[in-house]
Amino acid sequence: MKNLFSFSILLLLLVTACKNDTEKKIETSEDPKTSEIKTLQLTTGTIEANQFEICQENDCPKVELNYLVAKGEHSEKINQQNEAYLIEIFNSTPDSSSAETLDEAAKKFIKEYFNFKNEFPESPATYEAEVTQEELVKNDSLLAYKTKFYLFTGGAHGYGATRFLNFNPKTGNRLTNAQLFSDEAAFTEFAEQKFRVQYEITSESINSKGFFFKDDVYKLPENIAITNDEVILIYNPYEAASYAQGQLELVINKTEVEQFLNY
Repeated sequence: MKNLFSFSILLLLLVTACKNDTEKKIETSEDPKTSEIKTLQLTTGTIEANQFEICQENDCPKVELNYLVAKGEHSEKINQQNEAYLIEIFNSTPDSSSAETLDEAAKKFIKEYFNFKNEFPESPATYEAEVTQEELVKNDSLLAYKTKFYLFTGGAHGYGATRFLNFNPKTGNRLTNAQLFSDEAAFTEFAEQKFRVQYEITSESINSKGFFFKDDVYKLPENIAITNDEVILIYNPYEAASYAQGQLELVINKTEVEQFLNY
């Protein structure tokens, strides 16, 4: 009887231990495939002129596109917005028509080049399109892309610019510049003082050094990025100054303005 009682106790302990171990495994284990899907990863996509059939037998313009492709949670939404954003670069050319995909935009750019050559066969001018993207920041609350591009379509000079694209990785939604700030007005005031110091503007007029802010009032640029350590403001050519003055860049230490930021 004593042996039977001891065996019953031992059996109960074994059953309890197995149950607890099974429950622990259920709580802590995660399908690797599911985990991989939830973790946002970035890879690179490439489009070059030589991949198109027309460029196998003809001298095509230089086309080199290296862009980011997201994989994981909300990646489809992020990629759709990024592609539309990149297509806008090509749709800014004089003879361009709207394209639905980046591949189609590149094809149309090449077609525009051949139309130009047919109309002006003696012209030595060529076309050129270069686009590169890189990850600027990726964390739980912010995903930022840096895009640099240069387009030349036979004019007096080409046009190059740097742009930032900000996303909320929790939703996949693109962030507006206003959403980057908890107090945009206060940040703007601080940035203006930094801008005046950097470009040695002592006059009351913000345009006294050749800038052309509308109504002579300082304004934040279209392209703003917040990294782990800095806030980067980029004024592309013609945005606040002439083409000859080039791109204007103002970098502010994040610790100086973190009270005005949402990220």
